[in-house]
Amino acid sequence: MMRRGAHNYVCWRCLAFRPADSIFLPTQVRTLSSSSLSLSSLSSSSSPTSSSTSTSSTTWTTTPVARPARLWLLSRTLAPLGRSPLRSASTDSTARSGSSFDWSPVHASLQASRNPNSIRERLKKWEAENPVPALAMPADEPAYGVGNMLTRPQSEFAVRVDLATEDDHDTTHFDGADMVDAGLEAAVLSPGDLVEVNTGTWKVSLLAILLGRFNGHLHFYTHTGKWFTCRNIRSGFVVKGFIQDPAELQAVINAIPSLSASETVLNQLQDLNLGPSRDVGASLIRRMYKFQAESRLIHQTYVERLSRASAQLGSEEKILSLREITDLLLPASLKRNKGAFPPEALYAVHSVIENEDIAFRALNRGARHHEGYPYALYPAAVQANVIRVEEMVRQYCELLSQAKPSSRRLARGTAGAFTEFLQQARKLIDRSREQRAWSPYGMLGPRKKDAAALDPSEIPAFSDTGLALLRFIEHWAACDGFRPGSEYHWIGASILRLVDRYPDALLDASTGWTFLQEIGWLPPWDVSARHALRLPEQKIQRHMAEPEVAGPAELGPDRVAHLRQDFARSTVYCIDSADTLDVDDGISLEAAGAGKYWIHVHVADPASRLAPDSELAKLAAVKSQSSYLAGFQHPMLDHPAIREAFSLGPNQPTLTFSALVDEDGHLLDSKITPGTLRDVVYITPEDVASVVEDTGHLHVPPQVLEVGARPAAGSQPARRMAKPADLSKAHRHDLKTLSKLAAALQRNRVERGALPAYPPKPKATVSLDGVSREVAHNDLVFYNGDPYIRVAYDNPGNPLVSSIMQLAGEVGARWCYERDIPIPYRVQLNTDRESAEALRAFTNDVLLPQLAAGKNPPRKHWDVMMNFVGGFAMTTTPGPNLIMGLDLYTKVTSPLRRYPDLVVHWQIEAALLEEHQRGRSLAIRPPPGGRAEDAPAEAAVATAKEGSLAFLPFSRKALEDAILPRLRIRERHSRLTDNFDGNGQWILQALVRAWRFGDVSPGAPPLPRTFRYTVTSVTPRRTLKGELDWFDRPAVVELEHLNDVVRLADIKAGDVFEVELADVNVRDNRICAKLLRRIEQAKREEEESTGEPSSP
Repeated sequence: MMRRGAHNYVCWRCLAFRPADSIFLPTQVRTLSSSSLSLSSLSSSSSPTSSSTSTSSTTWTTTPVARPARLWLLSRTLAPLGRSPLRSASTDSTARSGSSFDWSPVHASLQASRNPNSIRERLKKWEAENPVPALAMPADEPAYGVGNMLTRPQSEFAVRVDLATEDDHDTTHFDGADMVDAGLEAAVLSPGDLVEVNTGTWKVSLLAILLGRFNGHLHFYTHTGKWFTCRNIRSGFVVKGFIQDPAELQAVINAIPSLSASETVLNQLQDLNLGPSRDVGASLIRRMYKFQAESRLIHQTYVERLSRASAQLGSEEKILSLREITDLLLPASLKRNKGAFPPEALYAVHSVIENEDIAFRALNRGARHHEGYPYALYPAAVQANVIRVEEMVRQYCELLSQAKPSSRRLARGTAGAFTEFLQQARKLIDRSREQRAWSPYGMLGPRKKDAAALDPSEIPAFSDTGLALLRFIEHWAACDGFRPGSEYHWIGASILRLVDRYPDALLDASTGWTFLQEIGWLPPWDVSARHALRLPEQKIQRHMAEPEVAGPAELGPDRVAHLRQDFARSTVYCIDSADTLDVDDGISLEAAGAGKYWIHVHVADPASRLAPDSELAKLAAVKSQSSYLAGFQHPMLDHPAIREAFSLGPNQPTLTFSALVDEDGHLLDSKITPGTLRDVVYITPEDVASVVEDTGHLHVPPQVLEVGARPAAGSQPARRMAKPADLSKAHRHDLKTLSKLAAALQRNRVERGALPAYPPKPKATVSLDGVSREVAHNDLVFYNGDPYIRVAYDNPGNPLVSSIMQLAGEVGARWCYERDIPIPYRVQLNTDRESAEALRAFTNDVLLPQLAAGKNPPRKHWDVMMNFVGGFAMTTTPGPNLIMGLDLYTKVTSPLRRYPDLVVHWQIEAALLEEHQRGRSLAIRPPPGGRAEDAPAEAAVATAKEGSLAFLPFSRKALEDAILPRLRIRERHSRLTDNFDGNGQWILQALVRAWRFGDVSPGAPPLPRTFRYTVTSVTPRRTLKGELDWFDRPAVVELEHLNDVVRLADIKAGDVFEVELADVNVRDNRICAKLLRRIEQAKREEEESTGEPSSP
């Protein structure tokens, strides 16, 4: 109930969307059966013959229904809950007796619809005289892609909160040395935090307060009075501790209809809007509205500054944090305590940036920095091109609509160049389809046999107008330059419509992607993830190119040459694949007597000669790590001199991380020493496993899919590889001893809560040996052949190597911790005692038995584990990494491939030089868990503290404020490109080629016709989400693909179906399945328990 002046009224939004218990309906409506609720029934009940009697006996009663149009739905939904949606009342009821309902307006409207001169009849007549195919209206709330923003009103009271996305399905990467969280970070939220929730397709944002996590689900309450739940959330703006008093939350928590662990139950309750009422949540709503009002006031006060946001930030592309942007846009007088802007000011700037679709892109696939995600500022040239193309397309369409079809003439200049572009594009598309079939699956088909080759004369040179249009389509379709709810999608769709070669296709970004492939702008097998996830300053090549001639490597003299130890008496085992070019780590063993051993991890040492401020080092910082995306590999330190100078081998320099351990796997001592190698043995992980007789590997599923012609065998390895038969007795003894020690170290970590093993993941291996350029002209390229793609489960890594590489990281972290040297530690976000104990119990009781049995635990179990962990962070603040069973950890073993490792090496070597110069250790404290006698003497601590850390190349402040924020997002995007989105798109390319084009390699297993599909979640009235038994691929089932097998309301998470493929989109990384039959029915989710603690 709301109040305007002296009158009370009920908001129409409340009538439409709240599960009201006090909406009055006339008896006639109450007594109608759900099947008769239609215009015809209303017409009959309102006929002149019955009108007088029905209206005279009308009474009113209270009914728990939202509106008449939803009576049937509510009756079907609420019946299982034991509630009757319609309460009957006799005509002589005393409740509001004497009230009547006038049906005459309804009757008049129905009579008007029968008038032959009515608009309905005239439209029917016009349609009969002008038959045209009906255009499908986009869905109001699609499971993916762009929805209906044309006829559907957008209101913050009428939105469905967009939470789960396909890219959130599996974003925790196990790389054999540690676990990298490449996904969301909801677990770092606390009850009382304020977050902004986006609605995806609709350009509407809501403010919400986290009520708590209960049985694995986060519960939120929005400023519109809506309650919703999710397992995880992606929020672009957060205010920590917005509600300080837990009592303010408790009343709303008590009104939550269910704290069930069942996602299906919670979805149904939310769909019925059965959450806490606005009366109960009034205090929270007032707090959020006050925050919003203060933010809008700041916006209005400084609207002139904020309206020119992009113009004030420069013309070059860059990554900026919300605080950096606010510093440039708002006056410093708004800052409060500690010189920081208040959350209201930050939110005002955030809201402006979110609506600047041309200039900014939120980097929401990575970690938040402070209040929000970092932003990518598009170059001024890209912004100007969008504005230019928008005006160009609008004017061209208006020009076409003004002239009559028989006498249409185009003006010179831009219109003529636009027409020329369309003609050139059509010719290229027609010619391309003679070689490769277009498909609606987000990719082109394989090259047709005996297709005629293109001649360079057939490839046109695009004008400046044509290039502007192509760059726009690349920005739109390849780079994901616009948000799903952006108004600029119409431009790309209009260009495709004018090209007139996609009559039956949805003119979305996926079709735009295939357009770029058809005209030779991009390779026909290109991976859109490498474009969409590219960050500012990073460069990618559209086509395969010859390597550039490298300039000087800027290598200086060896700064730690006088500190190097000669490891001539040690045999170093470099355990890696035969085709690895950058060998950056090796292992050696040194007996120390009494069952103790020194394990030496020798790591390549580019930090000794490469300065942090050199151009090559700056380029490495931008890349963050080597790219191993299949078909598009690029090293981080891309210079032949680097590989020659630092890839491990005889007489090569190293930075060696040494650990003294006993046979029970206890770490007794450690040290770091620059060194030089002499005796090096290269061997593959598979051969090491055969030597040490390792049978403890995790079971790897045997599934394989191969498409294309297999590459010729017999390629020479990058170096001479030792075979088991080549190894001496001493070599075998070393490897077996190292294996036993590695296993003992890992057992100790597991006892402390470490994950016992990393599950295998599907990986696409790609060869471009069969691909060649057919013709390249005017910056367009067409190709012969297709990539060979092999999809199989990747072995999670040799346990000997992974365990000892973790040991090296632990040694490096402990050494820096003792000296208070700032480095990028890898820490776990949830480290409280309760989370640690729960994680240890869950790992040992749930995950370990499944992994030991050779099973990959289901997605929900990994979700539970990540909820305990809370995610991972790269920070200068030391902290434990419980999922690895370590008190401290950093990465040190790949400085040729990872920039954070290189940063650690620079810091360590600077400290080694300082210790050598001072003649004493810089240690000021013992490592975590160290013995009291390990602590430095007070005099040594005082002496060490006398000197500052000015000798370090990176200060703590520089790391935290400038380097790590950008490094986090760059590392995250690189992981997503290589291991998730990019790898997934290669897998789907293979799937489409096998499914639709029959391109399975000769002798390879065929693609199954049907699959086993396990439901993971049900979105009421929308979709199913689940997982195929084919390489654990996520898939959705739309309503139209239920295939009359079962009603959506009767499906529960855990149900198993036999399905076939309905649609695949490579560009969007999406699989749609079609139900064939139910195989298994899950037990009621209410009976299941996640085992998670609830946190109010």
